[in-house]
Amino acid sequence: MQKLLAIVLTLAMLGSLCATAAAEDKVTIGWTSWALAEEKLIPVYGGSADAFMADNPDITIDYSQSNPYASYLDQLLTAASAGNAPYVAHIKAEWLPQFLELGVLKDIRPYLSDDVVSDYSAAAIAGATVDGQLVAMPWFGNTYALYYNKALLAQAGIDALPQTWAELIEDAYKVSALGDDIYGLAIPNSNGVEAGEGYNVFPALWAHGGEYQDADGKISLANEAGIATFTELQKLIVDKVSPTVGNSFKDLRNLFGQGKIGFYWDLEATIPTAAAAAADQDQFYKDFGCMVIPGADTANGSGYIITHYLVVFNNCPDEIMPQVARFLEYMSGPKVIQIFKDGKQGKMSSRASVMAEVFQDVSETTAVYVQAMETARPLPVAGLHFMDADKEIVKALTRLAQGEDVTAVMTDCQTTIQEMYDEE
Repeated sequence: MQKLLAIVLTLAMLGSLCATAAAEDKVTIGWTSWALAEEKLIPVYGGSADAFMADNPDITIDYSQSNPYASYLDQLLTAASAGNAPYVAHIKAEWLPQFLELGVLKDIRPYLSDDVVSDYSAAAIAGATVDGQLVAMPWFGNTYALYYNKALLAQAGIDALPQTWAELIEDAYKVSALGDDIYGLAIPNSNGVEAGEGYNVFPALWAHGGEYQDADGKISLANEAGIATFTELQKLIVDKVSPTVGNSFKDLRNLFGQGKIGFYWDLEATIPTAAAAAADQDQFYKDFGCMVIPGADTANGSGYIITHYLVVFNNCPDEIMPQVARFLEYMSGPKVIQIFKDGKQGKMSSRASVMAEVFQDVSETTAVYVQAMETARPLPVAGLHFMDADKEIVKALTRLAQGEDVTAVMTDCQTTIQEMYDEE
């Protein structure tokens, strides 16, 4: 009897030790995204982490820390510099230089599988590599396509979609002629209230053969192509083909939903926002169409890609990096991108196998955005002052709307931005 009792006690002790070891082996990884501060997006972003935990029960993802978009970047920079940020964070590509300047990012390449890295496009990996170190995991990208209102186009006598940039401008004038409160091609300008409205004109610049920077890296907004672009944009505003200063993307979505805009480019994820402004949502979707933004002499011009990264901060212990890498690979994989697709977020992967698996069977609208990704261009975000440059372009657009000389305005804009870049 005593022998049996000893065996039972020994087994109980071993079981307790195993349970303790299992508890100690469980890893907790802090992760943050501004989307986690938006209740309507938690099922998508939080749901992605939940899916990972369901498939990886030895890892807990703590996504309880977040901040709204307006304060997210500043708060994250502060936390990262103090060494107490969540281990993994969602950032936009244009923010990367600020974190690099702080020196707070880990090189994640040693922990990622070769199969996953080779699944990415070369451009995606190059964009996240600095001095031979992979400092960010390309997560997803979203691009812009051209919304159009079928009813307005029909009223304007347009029976075929524009196949070139020149045809788009011609059609925009036809739509605008329908009434004083109808705009043919809307370009947002909230006069600095919303970021990104400066580089939003890049599709127009590219359609004119222009570039933000020349081959030597110099700002090139005041050359022949730049002047042609901004002269055209000024004329659109003066002729009331585009709304004047004071209209943000949010405002334009409302106007489009109300049937007041013929064409304008925006994200797939914001279509429901425009629909919500419509008096009749069923009719809105009947009248809604989208297409790839036309180029100079092609129907498939270039929108720009908003690239999103996952980064790992230096305060993350090296010993849990294998588990962190597992999380990164999962978040960029097919299950999570499928969650985004099902949530109608318009997010697409730079991983070839993921795109092939997730986007085989898509709606007509999503198919346009998939096609747009083929010719979309990344934003030239290298450098600390890209977002400052965005603000300067918005200031230039505001001056142009007030009727100032295009060459003088764009020369001032180019000079100011170049001086910023020269300081780096």
